[in-house]
Amino acid sequence: MHDDRTAPKRIRVTGLQEAQLPTLVALEQACKAMYHESGFDAADVPARTLAEIIALTRRHDVRVAEADDEVAGYLAWRDEAPGVAYLEELAVHPDHQRRGIATRLLAELLERAREVGMEQVVLRSREKASWAQAFFRKAGFAPLGDEAPEKVRAWRGEQEASGKPLVRDGEVVLWATIPSRAHDEPSDSDDDERSDS
Repeated sequence: MHDDRTAPKRIRVTGLQEAQLPTLVALEQACKAMYHESGFDAADVPARTLAEIIALTRRHDVRVAEADDEVAGYLAWRDEAPGVAYLEELAVHPDHQRRGIATRLLAELLERAREVGMEQVVLRSREKASWAQAFFRKAGFAPLGDEAPEKVRAWRGEQEASGKPLVRDGEVVLWATIPSRAHDEPSDSDDDERSDS
């Protein structure tokens, strides 16, 4: 597929600002519509409301990407015991996908997590969301198995001990090592976007 859109001249990532909230609600609706058009049930993949986006900020570091001063995507992550970065959400508006936004957001997460000493990142993703699976595979993520590092396996154990299922039907847990140097992070080329982690 040929994409003749112009790449943004500048991608800037900041903390969530109140003025960005209405745009993030619209972004959520557009991203979830993409899932619904791909056959996902709207009840299984609901769009976050304004109140739910605001609530994310209580337990998550929420970062927003702007492409040439237009809100294009966001991510929400937190530190989970025993010291892994948990990516709750990575979303890029369909009009801005495949332009390096998700890669830039993921690089922001990796840098911030590395700064506080984390070595792995985990997330939940829909198995049938082929675009998200391809993006995360390219970024170095793998399905959670017994070969995962000790902290990732310990995270899985804590999740299972909580009494809640590790994943919902149709989800998979993915993990990746946080690179020790910035140049080891994923490149901006061929950027697939969208995770409903």
